[in-house]
Amino acid sequence: MLLTKKNYTQEAIDIAKQVSNEVEIRHAKWLASMSHSVDQSQVDQILSLQGRYCEDVIFNEDERITRHQRILLMCEQERVKEKRQKAAYTQITQQNVIGDITKVAENMLITKLQSQPIDLLCRAIPEFNQFASFAYSPSLSFTKLSLLATNSHQLKSTIIDFIANSRLGDRMSRHSKSGSDVKVAIGQIGIENCRMLFPVLMARSMLKWTDKNTQLLVPKFWQQLVVTANVTRMRLEDARVNNPDAGVLIGVLRSLGSFVIINHFTPIFEDALIEVMLSYRNSNRREEYYACADIKAHTACLPKVLHKLEAKVTLDLLESFDWPANSSYIKTALLEDLDQIPVAQRSDYGAALAQARAYAIYDGLARSELFYERHKPFWFANVQISGEALKAIRANAPGKMTLAF
Repeated sequence: MLLTKKNYTQEAIDIAKQVSNEVEIRHAKWLASMSHSVDQSQVDQILSLQGRYCEDVIFNEDERITRHQRILLMCEQERVKEKRQKAAYTQITQQNVIGDITKVAENMLITKLQSQPIDLLCRAIPEFNQFASFAYSPSLSFTKLSLLATNSHQLKSTIIDFIANSRLGDRMSRHSKSGSDVKVAIGQIGIENCRMLFPVLMARSMLKWTDKNTQLLVPKFWQQLVVTANVTRMRLEDARVNNPDAGVLIGVLRSLGSFVIINHFTPIFEDALIEVMLSYRNSNRREEYYACADIKAHTACLPKVLHKLEAKVTLDLLESFDWPANSSYIKTALLEDLDQIPVAQRSDYGAALAQARAYAIYDGLARSELFYERHKPFWFANVQISGEALKAIRANAPGKMTLAF
């Protein structure tokens, strides 16, 4: 059974809503925090690119080539000429500068996300709607999957890379002389597994894994997507719906808004740093101006933006697709969640998504010891999921989608 169908008093409902808002704010802070990381025991190393790009993180400004490098160099030259008296500026000055940059970066990011069309915010959006048009129907075939992959260089490369790094890689090399035939790769995955894995593989290239400023954050955003997608599928299996694997696509799509936001952090922060630095110079605030040369990327602007605009950006992505009639239930489930429809009034697909997001948020915070136990009954009551269901989800390690391969 998907929902507990318990009746709650209005007071309990109000408390649950308040708790949910507090938890989501804390979760946004956790995502943006450099102090907390993903529990590696729960990560699917075959799907994640963390091991390849997100180790040996460098935060040394001298090792970064950025658009504001020339202005910083000019700042350094002026600092030498002035022979500043202090070798290092006080922590208070640094914090004040970071505070000014954070305010500007936050406003810049919000303005950009609210004003620019989604095709400018997120280039080369995968054809999720095309996949949805045939993936969960009898018309699914290797030919259609191969055509979808062939038409997208990023997806083709991701599929081949996935196979090469999985236990299926040896079998593929025996069947393909070049070792790069996407049709062979899809054949090795298997058509039923493609229903489940394609949405995740399509989403992987949408994250900037190589951005040094966010390399400690990106694995958390990725794990959030994987867990949300896999748990949505698990809950739909328990509900015995016709297309439980559609839950993966639903969970993936619901997670993409945060991808767009984190991808824009570095250029926005650099623009904000330049604006604040020039403002200091123009107002002859030399101490703050010189302090800008020592400022590293700081993510304090992200939590508020994530909490405020993640759903809006996700909706913009959703509306950019030309949804086929046979996948309308997928869009409906997503709209139910984005519109915060009460779980009891949702479709099975929308209810499963609510429970999956609640579990994924709880799992991330709890493993970092940031989830208040007193909030747990209200947090899960809000999505009407039973304790038995939670235990079953946790036992199945939802972060590891390819565990059975």
